[in-house]
Amino acid sequence: MSLLSSSMDILTTRLKPFLDISARAPRRSTAKVPSTGSMLREVGLMSGTMVATDTGWCPIERVLADDQIMTFDNGMQTVVQNRAIVIRRKDIPDHKAFSMFVPRGVLGNRTDLNLLPMQEVILESDAAEEMFGNAFVLTPAVLLAGYQGITRHPIMTDIKLHMLTFKEEQIVQTDGEILVLAQSERCFSPFAETVGADRNVYPRLTQAQVLELVNAENGH
Repeated sequence: MSLLSSSMDILTTRLKPFLDISARAPRRSTAKVPSTGSMLREVGLMSGTMVATDTGWCPIERVLADDQIMTFDNGMQTVVQNRAIVIRRKDIPDHKAFSMFVPRGVLGNRTDLNLLPMQEVILESDAAEEMFGNAFVLTPAVLLAGYQGITRHPIMTDIKLHMLTFKEEQIVQTDGEILVLAQSERCFSPFAETVGADRNVYPRLTQAQVLELVNAENGH
């Protein structure tokens, strides 16, 4: 198994609790979340996504190991690696061939943006602070379908993804003010005992909690 496949298995395991459909989900909502078997499992940012560096905004594909990247909590941090992977459209089953379209400004992004379904992002919300005790919460992009115009967007061509890794898990500023999770290098380790040491300070919402938050934001 490749390191990439191994890391995706690890990430899927981490996300399983809030990808599972919960009996606590509000009955008034009809939103459904696809299983990991019905969407791309990869994480990372697509080529062209701008990230904040110590020399200004830079396309993610130009970021190199040892470059300095702006993070939300820890200022400038050093990139350990920028892993790249190309996914051929012909290799993606039609039912998995979608990204999450985020309209300009919804998550602080200055342009329209497409994120992979499993890419974790920070959602800032007054309602989240009232409901969960923190205005900033983590969720994979797929769970935000229906939130302020976030929808599925078909993948029509090959896509190139870039995964920045750091010594420790970081929240990275991209495309304006959108905040995304970047993995620690240990996430790609083949040794299971090195995985799971990262602890992020932001709540990771369950599927039911995201649905509750989306309903609150939409005034339901």
